[in-house]
Amino acid sequence: MIKLGFTKPLSEWIGSNLKRSGDHETWAFDLQGAVDMFNSYREKSYWSLLENPPNGLQIAIVRAENSDRWSPHVVQRLESLGSKTRNESEGKVSVHVLPNSGHWVHVDNPKGLLEIVAPNIISIP
Repeated sequence: MIKLGFTKPLSEWIGSNLKRSGDHETWAFDLQGAVDMFNSYREKSYWSLLENPPNGLQIAIVRAENSDRWSPHVVQRLESLGSKTRNESEGKVSVHVLPNSGHWVHVDNPKGLLEIVAPNIISIP
């Protein structure tokens, strides 16, 4: 993978999703399931939820600083949602920009990602 131009961390992550099958490697996960999830992602729109989150719901969006996945229009729309003043009967939306990261946020900047999400993880005794 490194010879193909992938970074070492990304190569290691991709490698963790492979398993040996005879004399070659194959995906360890359900490829059709991944295709179905991706198609579902492309078909869904969550703008109505983001614009009107139910009371008690907190939605945190992490946007990679160097990601090319979202158009400037979408980024602007997300930023306006994150800065919107909401009353107490509405849920909340926050938008975080993860520095030094591209699409693979958990590979490019795992420490920064943890700093963003850790305060939102509840510990249940």
